[in-house]
Amino acid sequence: MGKAVLKYIFAFCSLLLFISCGKISSDSTNDGVDYSDSKCWFEANQEGMNKKVDIFYVVPTCIWDYTDSLGQIQHNMDIFNTKQRQMVDPSIRLAKNVLSDSCNFFSPYYRQISMDSWLSLDTALIEKRFQLAYKDVVAAFRYYWNNYNQGRPFILAGHSQGAKAVIELLKHEITPEIYQHLVASYAIGYTITQEELDGYPYLRMAKDSTDVGVIIGFNSVTKPEAISPLFKNNIVCINPLNWKTDASPGVSYQGFTASIDPSIHTIVVTGIDEDKYYIPSVEVLLPKGNLHVEEFNLYNQNLRKNVLQRIRAFHERSFQSN
Repeated sequence: MGKAVLKYIFAFCSLLLFISCGKISSDSTNDGVDYSDSKCWFEANQEGMNKKVDIFYVVPTCIWDYTDSLGQIQHNMDIFNTKQRQMVDPSIRLAKNVLSDSCNFFSPYYRQISMDSWLSLDTALIEKRFQLAYKDVVAAFRYYWNNYNQGRPFILAGHSQGAKAVIELLKHEITPEIYQHLVASYAIGYTITQEELDGYPYLRMAKDSTDVGVIIGFNSVTKPEAISPLFKNNIVCINPLNWKTDASPGVSYQGFTASIDPSIHTIVVTGIDEDKYYIPSVEVLLPKGNLHVEEFNLYNQNLRKNVLQRIRAFHERSFQSN
């Protein structure tokens, strides 16, 4: 698939977002979602599982509120609805293309909350609706760990709502035993507070390109006032152009420059046309200059390379410890 097509697909799905080795004790069923059923997973999961590392990816929001067959408005995805899957699949494919060169790729369908929920800016409402989405992600992760992982190192990854789910997994589901297998967690396009960092041992900020067991997170804007109002308390940011956490600028092969503004813990990008990414209908969430919809494309090659760097570092650490 061509880069232009992938770029369009990701921008379209991200627009929908904001317009978006012991066993764990659990039952694989969850209010009707049974993750032993291959239909609950993107592409039924596997092409042989012949790689030495896995990636468990949680897709961002790609659906709107919809009216069900009973005439009721629903705020969570119907994971068996073909049209809704068609809205979600392109974003999963892009993530697979960017992140899984050296990984077996696992991505569950889950009852993600709608774009309309995020547009409310009502954090209590968002959290209430997210509980069903998170229950599905937990059930999928537990099924993955108990049945698919087979003791391999793995990566957690997600964008936006998917990043929120990854953060919650790190806070509540990752045990010391599981953590020994965790290469890194990519939680892109979301927010982590200082209180969360202080309160949860597996929320460890990445400091460079090769530390392992860490969380890689960032948000990008062209100007400070373009930060999403939901992300103003974020404290986690690393620059994927140079893997620094200070204000050192990084220059992209695409010609733009990015540096972290330490006062807002956000990447400020110069040298691109912010008008290309401005969506007036979602300005309440993504003010002009917010680059949320474009982050996978802005840092595509940097992320692709970094996954390999961290896998290599994980294996080297494991070799040294043995």
